[in-house]
Amino acid sequence: MVELPLFPLPVVLYPTTVMPLQIFEPRYLRMVKESLQNQTGFVIVQSLPEKQVQNGDRPFYRVGCYAKVIDWHPQANDMLGIEVEGQFRVRIHDCRAEQDNLLVGQCVPIEEPSGVLVAEKYQLLVKLAKELEEHPMVETFDTEIDYRDAAQVGYLLAELLPFTPAEKQLLLESDDPLLRLEAIQSLLQQLGTR
Repeated sequence: MVELPLFPLPVVLYPTTVMPLQIFEPRYLRMVKESLQNQTGFVIVQSLPEKQVQNGDRPFYRVGCYAKVIDWHPQANDMLGIEVEGQFRVRIHDCRAEQDNLLVGQCVPIEEPSGVLVAEKYQLLVKLAKELEEHPMVETFDTEIDYRDAAQVGYLLAELLPFTPAEKQLLLESDDPLLRLEAIQSLLQQLGTR
């Protein structure tokens, strides 16, 4: 178990994907400064909707993604623009608030099965992932996607497709890359009927 800063946001970060962020709260500016100085990362975890938080329970899901700052630039109004890349999933156990209310959690990395190839029945998802990545509205951050790797294809699709926050979290928590692709295929069919 390792102690890591937590950054609850209403979004999901996936391993191998990149996310731009604007940092302005003092506790998160400190977190990013320390991350850059120590060449460490922090955990982006999806915050729960307020209606789901009861009895003082933690206001975020228990699985998040370790994020590493890959670029930063000062912005107007004392804000800091950063780009983070998801590295690996973590399970968050206990957490505590520091003096400035920065949350720090006891985290355990979740092992990702490696080398799981995309099965033939998911080749249409690979085609969709390639088309989405080339779309002019999608900003690419020069991430290298191996389209044979089921985990990378699944994370890219989960990032780019218009699933609900709960569905995106479910995809992050899935431990099997092929089951994640199966879930994406099922969610795509449901999108057509919404």
